[in-house]
Amino acid sequence: MKRKRAGQSTQASLDLISDLPKDVMDLIFVRMPIRDAIRTSVLSKKWRYKWVSIPDVVFDKDCLTEGASEIERAHIVDQVLLHHVGPICKFSCTSYVLPCSHIGRWIVFLSRSGIKKLILLVKFQDGYYNLPSSIFFCQELHHLELVNCKLKVPPTFKGFHNLLVLNLAVYTLEDDITRLISRCPLLEKLKLDVWCHHHYRCFNIHAPNLRCLELTAIFEGLSLGSSPLLTNMSIDLCIYYERWRNLRQGNICSLNQLIGYSHGIERLALKGKFLQFLSTDGVPEKLSTTCDHLKYLEIHINSNSKVILGYLCILRSSPNLKELKIRYIGGGEDLYEVAELWGGERQFDCLFSHLQAAEIIDLGTIFGLQFIRHILSNAPTLKTMKIYTTSYVEDEGTSMFLKEMLRFPRASSRAEIIYLGHYKDAIER
Repeated sequence: MKRKRAGQSTQASLDLISDLPKDVMDLIFVRMPIRDAIRTSVLSKKWRYKWVSIPDVVFDKDCLTEGASEIERAHIVDQVLLHHVGPICKFSCTSYVLPCSHIGRWIVFLSRSGIKKLILLVKFQDGYYNLPSSIFFCQELHHLELVNCKLKVPPTFKGFHNLLVLNLAVYTLEDDITRLISRCPLLEKLKLDVWCHHHYRCFNIHAPNLRCLELTAIFEGLSLGSSPLLTNMSIDLCIYYERWRNLRQGNICSLNQLIGYSHGIERLALKGKFLQFLSTDGVPEKLSTTCDHLKYLEIHINSNSKVILGYLCILRSSPNLKELKIRYIGGGEDLYEVAELWGGERQFDCLFSHLQAAEIIDLGTIFGLQFIRHILSNAPTLKTMKIYTTSYVEDEGTSMFLKEMLRFPRASSRAEIIYLGHYKDAIER
């Protein structure tokens, strides 16, 4: 019996793979880096053009040659698109500094290729890139992510009628954002990060199918009246102290207005100065609508009595809360009022009947310890409480905090306090 040579065995295996159906080959190629997919063209004549119909074209940080210039990187992308045949379902280019002129050509090409998922997370030496109007001809888009570009929506734009996910970190104007969102009727997930670019008066979110909203910006108002399906919301008001007083004078949004429209919310994060902003004109004891579905709450607080009252107002209106995350961000101007507030036990009549997990971040003052005491004494089902101290607390201060916490009464005999060190150190590990 004759043995097969090693080369013959390899060739037979290669031929077996070569004859796989095109849809199976495409599934193999999309799981490979584009660089490796192109390299298969040297395997044999059969493989020379197999990669050219790959439906997902992804250029990430590991894809292009390290140390290559902007022009060289852009040329590689040009060549891939030039040789590509058939529809492109996904195009992604991230982590690179690229010349603006090439991006425009790519978008024109992709608008004619049935693109469904487009991700451009690139940097430009000239600052922001003027997004070409051809982007609005990509009518089959389901998913769009753009960073570092100037977005201007033409008045004639008819809408992205298939778009489900929109992620923007761009320079744009209030009217353009409103126009774009209102013309995406199927939109389910929206992420906007525009805080460093512009001061917005009011974000009007008109998206009847919206389920998830993440917003980071400087703004005076937020309307969610036409987003009844919203279940996950994270709002971060980023503002410097010197602009805070001017912003407060134009306050057109309250805690009741925001959460009252979102009675189906399940996960809520109020970050930065947003809770203080919502509480500026006063806070009711309870919200007008009970948040029966709210399971996760994340809040950034400071030593401001109205912020604390806002925090308590939300808690009283959230009877089924299971997870609570509090981050102390410093600031606040009424420490005397806060001390009096914590001394009035009547204020803290909210019971965490279903709370199972709590997390306190950047603990650094006696003020922060009061939140811990309040939670431990009012959470009969609590299982874990994670504590992170702020970086300026020294070992002696940490030891004092831990000793004090161990003396606090606990409504749950199973509650475990877990100290995880300084928060800054923890996230850098």
